[in-house]
Amino acid sequence: MILQFLGNGIVNGSLIALTALGFSLVYNTTRIFHIAYAGIYVWAGYILYVFMEYLHWPLIASFLMAIVAAAVLSVSCEAFLYAPLMKRGRSHNSIMISSVGMLILLVSLSELFFGNVARYPDLKLSGTMLEYGFFLSGYRLLSLLVCLMLMGSFFLYLKYSVMGIRIRALRDNETLSRILGVRTKKLKMFLFLLSGVFVATAAGLSGLDVGINPHLGIPIFINAFVALVIGGIGRFDGPVIGGILLGVLQAMTEYFFDSRWVMMVTFIMLLLFLLIRPQGIIPEKSRAF
Repeated sequence: MILQFLGNGIVNGSLIALTALGFSLVYNTTRIFHIAYAGIYVWAGYILYVFMEYLHWPLIASFLMAIVAAAVLSVSCEAFLYAPLMKRGRSHNSIMISSVGMLILLVSLSELFFGNVARYPDLKLSGTMLEYGFFLSGYRLLSLLVCLMLMGSFFLYLKYSVMGIRIRALRDNETLSRILGVRTKKLKMFLFLLSGVFVATAAGLSGLDVGINPHLGIPIFINAFVALVIGGIGRFDGPVIGGILLGVLQAMTEYFFDSRWVMMVTFIMLLLFLLIRPQGIIPEKSRAF
């Protein structure tokens, strides 16, 4: 039985990791606390549901539309909300408050159009019995494979492409990157777009399994942020490690205690890392002088 919970924890952790990676793309490079990210997660799930259930599009086409919609929303947050505020010299706290307002708007609109009842796309995927006898549903197996492939592709891109070098340079020093010829505005737009792709993928995969409702974004966002803190703020690989560890920890909490303890244990982990090891498991590299 414990292997079943462990397997579920790894799958959930991969979804948390992918969501945390998308959030870290924005936070590590711009220091914007992108809380509207939770609203984008909700709308990505609903867009997938609309195209599958109302318009009867196939799964892959519906998924692509959810990704496009989330990318547009994410880029719009930067273009029409964050960038104008930054241009006017507003503080990061003011920008965070505006992001909260955008989250409230997105959640309220989702409640207006879809109500508060959870929606479940009608898709049947068979499960698989893995070695040692624990079971993974088709949804969960698909989620694990897609998350691993997407995150692996991103890290290869980050390490070996010219754009990957620019992303790391923007993360380390925006002013110096701009002086050296990096088009930071366009690069930020690209990062917000990529963040939308990641969150839409995570939302769609999760929605196929457990459904979607207007209030699902906040707990997911909390998990993503805790994963970022656990793994290490300032790095892109840290949130992935933190997300998988958090998923396993939550699964073990359910196994040994009760599902009602999951969020409490999550906040305890956040508090412990902030007090004892704020740099996370993998601290950000810094130059010694």
